[in-house]
Amino acid sequence: MELWKRNLIVCWLGSFTTSCGINIVVPFMPFYIEQMGVKDLGTVSLLSGAAFSITFVAAALMSPLWGRLADIHGRKTVMMCTSMGLALSNFAYPFVHSIWLLLLFRLLQGLVSGYNPSANALIARVTPDKKAGWALATLSTGMMAGTLLGPVIGGYLDTTIHIRNTFFVTTVSLFVSFLIAALFIKEGDLPDRPLTVVTHSKPGPLLAAIDGRFFFIMLMVTTCLINTANQSIEPIVSLFVRQLFEQSHTVSGQISLFSGIVISATGVGILLTASLIGRLADRTGYMRILLFSLLFSGILFIPMAFVQNAWQLMGLRFLFGVSQAGIMPIVSTLLKKTSRSDIFGRVFGYNQAMTYLGLVLGPLLGSFVSAHLGFSHIFLITAGILLGNLFLVLFCKRKMPVSLQSNH
Repeated sequence: MELWKRNLIVCWLGSFTTSCGINIVVPFMPFYIEQMGVKDLGTVSLLSGAAFSITFVAAALMSPLWGRLADIHGRKTVMMCTSMGLALSNFAYPFVHSIWLLLLFRLLQGLVSGYNPSANALIARVTPDKKAGWALATLSTGMMAGTLLGPVIGGYLDTTIHIRNTFFVTTVSLFVSFLIAALFIKEGDLPDRPLTVVTHSKPGPLLAAIDGRFFFIMLMVTTCLINTANQSIEPIVSLFVRQLFEQSHTVSGQISLFSGIVISATGVGILLTASLIGRLADRTGYMRILLFSLLFSGILFIPMAFVQNAWQLMGLRFLFGVSQAGIMPIVSTLLKKTSRSDIFGRVFGYNQAMTYLGLVLGPLLGSFVSAHLGFSHIFLITAGILLGNLFLVLFCKRKMPVSLQSNH
């Protein structure tokens, strides 16, 4: 088997176990906080939000640094260090009995969240250009599959083996990511070199090594905005689904279930179509797919504001996932094609930081708009953001690097 295909399989498995392990805690974090003695519902909600947000903020700040370290010392080294760090931080959770210690370990988890951008950088480096779109899209499905299954596994384990024991399962999953990286990954043409000397000099300024700086910045903005759009309804989805049931005069005790289905529908759309769209982009042109996907995603948010039941919202969120599958992997591919291989770590580190920034900004946007304007306006404003992003890409298309002119 070719080296790049072997690395893709290994990194897919590692991304899956990492994302699965991180997301197992999602369903029961509020209940875990209640077990620490916090009884007021508003305070529990506030602390739960803080516990999740602090991880994303720390990860956004640290991702560029992990990317820099990956360029100097090797992507495999960073993948090993971060997966071990994630395993150790999760191993501490069952022994925590203070909300402040919990927040501290959530902060530490964010500081060592560098596995997935390093995996992206590694695959971008070893994959032939003509297969880059398909390979990076396929890799993204590993992370998405873990993100989807993690909460399901966590919810099941919470009801069978207790919350604190579930953290040990999380630790095992993350330790498996470490073993996968340590035992099976090889870095292209450097498998026999010591991992500490992958490069012999410290990297210089990032933008100086980019082919098309303005275009590069546009790609980073796109990463942030698409993740902001994806997360914009997260804070209010349960309330919105309940409102839809009330409007249709339907009584249901499964609002939480339907809310979870609505959120997961986007991920399912990505998971089912990312590889196909990546292969299509390799053949027909990356910019064409990116522009069409941004247009499609922006238009989809408009009817979301006028849905009459949860099933309609679920269907539209699934289609949004299909459109998102034509955005994030394509952005990763374009980043690869505008960057030198010796700076892939930093490039994907900054891109991951933009992802985390979107994960923070999306819920803040949704909460603010719903509190002041109502639920439907969240979808209309998000549509405006995505269509604005489309016009930004069209404007920057004129500044596309020469290296991309043959496949746009």
